[in-house]
Amino acid sequence: MKETLTLLDELFSDEGLLKKSLPSYEARHGQQQMSKQIWEAFEEETSAIFEAGTGIGKSLAYLIPALLWSYRTGEKIVISTYTIALQEQLIEKDIPMLVKALGIELRVVLAKGMGNYLCLRKLEDVSKQHGLFDQSVEPLVGWAAKTTDGTKSAIPFSLSGDIWGQVFAESDACSYVKCPHYKQCFFFKARARVQDADVIIVNHHLLMANLLASENQSILPPFTRLIVDEAHHLEHVARSSLTQTLDRIQLFKTLARVHSENHPEVSRLMFLKEVLKQDKALAIRLSVDLPGERRDLTLKINTAFDLLDKLFLNAYKARLRPEMLKSIEEPFLEVKEGLKRYSDSLNSLKGYVPDELKQKVEVALDDIASTTEKLKVTIETIDAFFKSEGDGGVRWAEKTPEGIILSLAQLDVAPFLEEKLFNTLKSTILCSATMTIGENFEHVKTNLGLKEDVLEAVYHSPFDFKTRTRLLGFSDLPAPNAFNFIKEAAEVIREAIKISGGGAFVLFTSYDMLNKCAQELLDLPYLKQGDRPRHQLLEEFKNRKNGILFGTDSFWEGVDVAGEALRLVIIVKLPFPVPSEPLIEARAEYLKKQGRDPFNEDSVPQAVMKFKQGFGRLMRRKEDRGCILCLDERLFNRSYGKTFLKSLPECVTSFQPRKTIFEEMKRFYGA
Repeated sequence: MKETLTLLDELFSDEGLLKKSLPSYEARHGQQQMSKQIWEAFEEETSAIFEAGTGIGKSLAYLIPALLWSYRTGEKIVISTYTIALQEQLIEKDIPMLVKALGIELRVVLAKGMGNYLCLRKLEDVSKQHGLFDQSVEPLVGWAAKTTDGTKSAIPFSLSGDIWGQVFAESDACSYVKCPHYKQCFFFKARARVQDADVIIVNHHLLMANLLASENQSILPPFTRLIVDEAHHLEHVARSSLTQTLDRIQLFKTLARVHSENHPEVSRLMFLKEVLKQDKALAIRLSVDLPGERRDLTLKINTAFDLLDKLFLNAYKARLRPEMLKSIEEPFLEVKEGLKRYSDSLNSLKGYVPDELKQKVEVALDDIASTTEKLKVTIETIDAFFKSEGDGGVRWAEKTPEGIILSLAQLDVAPFLEEKLFNTLKSTILCSATMTIGENFEHVKTNLGLKEDVLEAVYHSPFDFKTRTRLLGFSDLPAPNAFNFIKEAAEVIREAIKISGGGAFVLFTSYDMLNKCAQELLDLPYLKQGDRPRHQLLEEFKNRKNGILFGTDSFWEGVDVAGEALRLVIIVKLPFPVPSEPLIEARAEYLKKQGRDPFNEDSVPQAVMKFKQGFGRLMRRKEDRGCILCLDERLFNRSYGKTFLKSLPECVTSFQPRKTIFEEMKRFYGA
């Protein structure tokens, strides 16, 4: 261990290998210490949790011990991130540089879920259905013959969702080694590379999918060392992965794989009828009985979801309490019985096929079996949905452009993560720039089910926030719930942007407030989230130099604009979760039953985490400077505001009337 710790000291020193490989590298004490603590956690087979402020360089801090450990022990290490951008940075830039600098050889791969890959068997089937889709599949067939990747992200042309929905690989429809394309299969070639890899990069969703997969469908090989970057998203992704949904459109899409009213000529039932037409009894079953059962099932599904449409005519999202569940239970139980009957009928088809013809219809039978597996999941979801709410779940209905979707989510994912993740591994390293509330990890440890006796440390940003930033608030602005807040806030935004000369992010907590403020500020040349894709807005903002961007949720984090292009961040309102949101409301009730305080133990920590992310948009490099304005007086006037302020890097803070604040801004910017 001493030998390795000495090596780590040398690597991170001013004259070490990192400096030789990266001329711009600067030694950072926090980065060095974090790296050594990760090695210690590996040695002691324990877990660790770290908050690493902007500029620490946490990616290198965990990559170096991970790469060295795998190289020296032969153990596989999985690294999970939340964003694609970080995955690309690791796989394309950081890891190749470090492997070269360390003089080691390792097999490093980026693992993707099965649904990211093209299925050659499905493509072959779809290519025979010429003219049934709006877009020709000929370009896809040509690309499939040349590519070695086979993933959707590598397709060099636009592809409609309808086409991809017909050709992507999925475990339920896969016949594995029996498939005639198995040896050429893009997914199984990729999985072989993953199985042989030393270091595997994944995203959080794939990590959760692997935890939920059956043994023969595991995406990842066995591993005992895990590093989770952007770990503040892990709870949300775990809950999302465990959430069960009922969706009319998706259910009809599943059923259409077996029999399509619009395109009966591509129906699996029609195909079986053509091949097995000599069997008159079976032909009647395929052309009369099963389509009849399908029509009856369609009627039941429409009856149930039409009732939902009427009940939620004027609501966008609403929690389903016991009395509401009771009112929709009967039609959905009718759907469940219809699904069971139809599934049983489909499953029985295989027994009618003569042995000498089974190979000829094997693909069709596999697709039918895949469909019945999906229907089985829907049946289980209906069962779960109408059980007692005492199961630790919350149920709600939500309107979408495609119709109403029912969801059932777990309030507490800690038991799942503790059992399926932490208890199965020797070491789990969790890190993020935002993990603590007032430098305390208790909130995230409790919500993730992480044991108390883990290594933990906070590494503060090395940036000079004291002299290069200002956190400013306005004592003469009305409260965010006041009738005149938006009008007053818009005036402050206009004046602040005038002083900074642009280069501003204005962060909102809802589209509604964003759009209302935008209406008040039509004289400003702003870019607005929702008008164009996020990456296009960001590129134009950077190119403008004096740009103004109005953004909501996705601009609070994962956005990196360094230098003068971003010199002002305005946070319009503290990002508290909406109390009436079904999940937030149900979780508050859940905590109250435990004698806990939902506001201070859940709402405040969530808001602090989000606020820290928004605050962190300003300083991305040590040369950056600027002001962060918070237009929500509660940051300075309420007792919980101290928790927010204590959780931020130490900087000059001022809460004064707007005239005083604007004068302070002019001095800061030299305006």
